[in-house]
Amino acid sequence: MSFFQLLLTSVVFNVTANILLKKGVLAIGGISGQKAKLVSELTKAAFNSFILIGLVLYGFSFIIWLRVLTFNDLSRAYPIFATIVFILTTLGSIIFLKENVSALRILGIIIMLVGIFIAARY
Repeated sequence: MSFFQLLLTSVVFNVTANILLKKGVLAIGGISGQKAKLVSELTKAAFNSFILIGLVLYGFSFIIWLRVLTFNDLSRAYPIFATIVFILTTLGSIIFLKENVSALRILGIIIMLVGIFIAARY
């Protein structure tokens, strides 16, 4: 696979994992961070299918990311990865989680796209 094919595969797994983790944490009622509830909440999380699949996809993303780093500069690969993850996670959040996104955030995404173009070319 080429650099971009590997990178995009890692991105897709990462984005899908994030969306599934969000769906899972919503399904279990969240993680409060309170010591008294922590074991109970983490137990719910450990048996939630959205969270479990999300963790597996994170693992796949990580393994593919290691392959990307094997043959590419981190200074080139990571900005592209992070920006595409940000863009696709935002789109996925709108589509699958029904989140609202402001016009200012959309402007920021457009600026990031210009940055990807520059980083990927030079």
